[in-house]
Amino acid sequence: MLPKGLFPRGFFYGWVIVAVMWLVNFSTMATGNLSFGLFVIPMGGALGMTRSQFGWAVTTRRLAAGLSAYIVGRLLDRYGPRVLIPVSGVIIGVALIGVSRVNSPWQVIALFGLLGLTGLAAPQNIMTSVPVAKWFQRKRGLALALATSGLGIGGIFFLPITQALLGSVGWRTTWVVMAVVFMALSVPLSAIFLRRQPEDMGLQMDGGPLAPVTGGPIGQPAPTPPEERSWTVREAFRTHTMWQLLLAFGLAGVAQGGASVHRIPYWIERGFDAQTVAYSFAADAGGAATMALFAGWLADKVPIRVIAGGSYVGLAGAIGLMLVGRNEFYLFGSTITFGLSVGAGMIVQSYIFASYFGRTFLGSIRGIVMPFMLISAGIGAPLVGYIRDSTGSYVSSWWLILGIYLLAGLIISSAKRPPQLVTAEDAPVGKPVL
Repeated sequence: MLPKGLFPRGFFYGWVIVAVMWLVNFSTMATGNLSFGLFVIPMGGALGMTRSQFGWAVTTRRLAAGLSAYIVGRLLDRYGPRVLIPVSGVIIGVALIGVSRVNSPWQVIALFGLLGLTGLAAPQNIMTSVPVAKWFQRKRGLALALATSGLGIGGIFFLPITQALLGSVGWRTTWVVMAVVFMALSVPLSAIFLRRQPEDMGLQMDGGPLAPVTGGPIGQPAPTPPEERSWTVREAFRTHTMWQLLLAFGLAGVAQGGASVHRIPYWIERGFDAQTVAYSFAADAGGAATMALFAGWLADKVPIRVIAGGSYVGLAGAIGLMLVGRNEFYLFGSTITFGLSVGAGMIVQSYIFASYFGRTFLGSIRGIVMPFMLISAGIGAPLVGYIRDSTGSYVSSWWLILGIYLLAGLIISSAKRPPQLVTAEDAPVGKPVL
């Protein structure tokens, strides 16, 4: 129990959830989500790792997260993140320390698989977004944006620091420092302040007291307020919209996975100073944080599919700038454009499933969806690595990724909210039940 008087009267506890999730998202950027590309050249030289092997490390992380996603989603629906996040944080910290002591590529790949299995350090992880969506409806976009902005701010903070540590103490010590920082930031406050959903504290979504006789016992999904109907897992996967979303996110995952590992070494190999590249990717993260806030505010006002389509077009434009880039103007232009587009995309996946299918079974639905996304992203990283190893160039890969982003944008921009379910309980007389 939290001590009485800790928060002012009238303060909605959902904003505490948002703040803690911001910090957790911030800390996950110490686990190599964005900065892993900085380790490619020093670790590759020390361990003899090829680019495709680095790709497989990322792929293993994503595949493992996909394998555990359904279980993680079910646990979030039933128990919330209060225990899941601290336990996952400790496992990740130990695994990162293990990475600092590896002597061969297969050990890196195996430990990255352990990182992914927790579900917390995976891209677009559901452990920090699903709980926020369960606390808000009217301000869901803003709440998700604030929590998600921790990823971008974390990138701004950790990218230049990681590069500075790599240059001064080496990659092994850098992993140890990152592990300690990550655990210190993510574990204690999560264990103290996180809660499953507002009904568990006698509240409604967006604040206010809980109406009498509305909820079941803690550990069971509580009934959804009448203004938002929730779809069951089976109902959601019977809609055309769900399969459109899966196809669009799957395609984008291939492109995102390929770009995530290889953009940094691509620019360094083109002759740009590694520290300058690190600063440009900090600008990438800054763009993501800025756009996540704006996109979250916008998501409560315009169709989320419009934001999603714009995100993918922007990512295609960023890849185009990479193909023609000759100087720092193109470097920073590409990374900032990429970051702005990623920032919009971070809101899309967190928001669209809650908006289209409700919150009661949101963890379970996203737990099924995540493997599709992560497996597709896992394909992209080694694919680009193999193309680079076989041709000696990334150019063909970037053209492929550019086209994939445009196709994904076309598909998702047409994915409209599915027709609302009508149940036997609320169907008017003479109206068929879906």
